[in-house]
Amino acid sequence: MIGPIFGNPEPGKAYDIQDCAYAVIPDGKGMLGVVKTPKGIMLVGGGVERGETGQGALCREAIEETGCPVKIVSRLGIATQYVNNRTKNKYRLKRAVFFIAEIQHQTTAPIDLDHEFMWMPALKVVDSLVRPFHRWAAQHSLEIAIRKSGIMDDFNY
Repeated sequence: MIGPIFGNPEPGKAYDIQDCAYAVIPDGKGMLGVVKTPKGIMLVGGGVERGETGQGALCREAIEETGCPVKIVSRLGIATQYVNNRTKNKYRLKRAVFFIAEIQHQTTAPIDLDHEFMWMPALKVVDSLVRPFHRWAAQHSLEIAIRKSGIMDDFNY
């Protein structure tokens, strides 16, 4: 995978590679859908299990975390992050694919009861996300939306 890399590896530590898939979920009105977890604010998504595609993992994770299916609109990009948990002596290299997705109507109760789906103003999301590679994806999605809207066409740089 190529894309921005966040965090730094600790010398001498063995890193488990974890492939992941996450969604930036805009509502079209300046809000983004996120999940509030015990670790903080995160994008919907998580680890890819054996035999899954990134798209399949995202669809499964969305149901588990929110009870709602998602419709994948487009691929946003890829990014990688080193996650160093010294307390648990766990070191992971998370390789993630990020998608733009639409949340659908709830079809079941969430499985992950410690995840609460919520809407937040997009600019607040960028500052609130716990993981730097999640912040990158949210910011990247906003930059693309601004370019597509043409809102910056009247400014000279």
